Amino acid sequence: MSNTEQQYAEMLRDIALAVGPDWQAGRHEPRDAEAEITTPSLDEMATAPGETQTKYRVTYQRVGRHGGRNGSPAPAPLTVWAVTAGGLAEHIAKDVRPYILSSGAEVAVDLETMTGSVFAGFRTAGTFTLEAVQVAEGGDA
Repeated sequence: MSNTEQQYAEMLRDIALAVGPDWQAGRHEPRDAEAEITTPSLDEMATAPGETQTKYRVTYQRVGRHGGRNGSPAPAPLTVWAVTAGGLAEHIAKDVRPYILSSGAEVAVDLETMTGSVFAGFRTAGTFTLEAVQVAEGGDA
């Protein structure tokens, strides 16, 4: 191996060590762990005016190939306000998008068991649990 090839190989190794194993994909840019969605979206509020809002903590076990698989850390928990299960699923889908290679990922939320799954095609691309952290009772619409 020439000196230039060796320098190039060392540079690639240094980059890989600095940014992690999925640096080549360019898609894995997780949100700031301190970020929090403070209110439900306007679309969600329009479909359920005056409904009770719940603040959920979403804890991921695994999401896609880059979050919690093969020893990599799962995405940081997401704390989000939602009114409906569909609205919560939309927030989660937006949060896990950088971890999923498929563009058509769907999220299923079960508020009775406080669990959920991320699907990419016919496969399960992730799982998570939910915790109701706070409830804001709704009023008249």
